[in-house]
This record gives sequence, structure tokens and C-alpha cells, in this order.
Amino acid sequence: MRKRPQQQRSRELVKALIDATAKVIQQQGLDNTTTARIAEVAGVSVGSLYQYFGDKDGLIEALMESLADDIGAGLKRLPLLDNVDMNAMISSAIRFGFAVLNSRDGLYLELVRNWHRLPTDRVVNTLQQHFMDLARLYFLRHYRDYPIRNLEVRVFIVTNSVLFTMVRHISQNNGLIREDDLANELTRMVAGYMATPPDHQGTR
Repeated sequence: MRKRPQQQRSRELVKALIDATAKVIQQQGLDNTTTARIAEVAGVSVGSLYQYFGDKDGLIEALMESLADDIGAGLKRLPLLDNVDMNAMISSAIRFGFAVLNSRDGLYLELVRNWHRLPTDRVVNTLQQHFMDLARLYFLRHYRDYPIRNLEVRVFIVTNSVLFTMVRHISQNNGLIREDDLANELTRMVAGYMATPPDHQGTR
């Protein structure tokens, strides 16, 4: 982003441009998305767009950051911490992730199909931080049941492994693996790994 919006009107303009970017990608696909079309859908001039975004890539990056924040907010609204059973908590989070990626009338699917071309580092970092915050709260509440060490390392591994698997599954969409089966196996994998006691982690 070229400059951060300071006034309410400017913030509303930036939000309109990000929303328009999502709408154009959803309707026309990533390759057919242009700044001119985004400005048209947002109801502003291309010149106004360029005040805040240097090009289409800047708009897409802002969109993906916004979507990551939306997913994080959705996770916070789930009653995940109410689950004493870690399997139930992880299963809820994974199924929420699948539901999100299958929503928005094809927007997420188009982004997932082009994942390798998009600025995904900041998105993954944002989601990883949301998972880290959730994991800290959960394991503080249930330390006696699940004593854990190297939480940051484990969350890093889990976040990247699960996201990569989900993205691959949704982008291929070949029907060979049922989503429900994949969610069950991911839950087993993550729960088993996160519940491994410190004594089994080896020594430095």
C-alpha cells in the first residue's frame, strides 16, 4: 500500500477497493482482474486507486491480509476453548477452515488455485499468530492434561502442514479423497503431535 488512510473517508475508499478486488476476482478470475475494472466496480477513478495502491498485486495482497484477519476473527468466535478434549477443539478448527475455503462463491477457490503466484507469506504469518494465541490460551487452561514444550515450534509445523494439505486438496478437487476423511485424519495427526508429552520430544 502506497499510503495508509488516515481519515474515515479514506479508510472507506480503501475498503471499497479491497471489496471490489474480491468481487472482480470472484466474477472474472485472477488473470482477468485489472485495476481499471476494480476501480469501476468500486465506483472510483483509477487515479484514486493509485493514490493507495501501486498496482493489482498491492490490492491482492491487501485483500489476502483482510481475508486472513476475517478467518482469525472467525476462529476467535468459535467456542474452541470450551472443549476440554483437544481432539474436539482441533476438529472444530480444521472443519471451520474447510468451510471457509469452500465459501465466498468461489473467491477462496480461485485464490487457492493460484496460491503459488500470490503473496502468501503474510497471510500464513497472520493465521499462524491467530493459532499461536489460541494454543497459548488452550494449553494454559489445560496444562495438567497436556504439558507441552516448544509450543511455538509445534504451532509453526502444524499451521504450515495443515494449510498446505488443505490448499492442495481444494485446488486439485479430484474427488479421490473425501473432505470429511481428510479432516478426520488431520485431526488425528495434529492432536497426536500436540499431545506428545515433553519426555518424548528428545533432548537438545
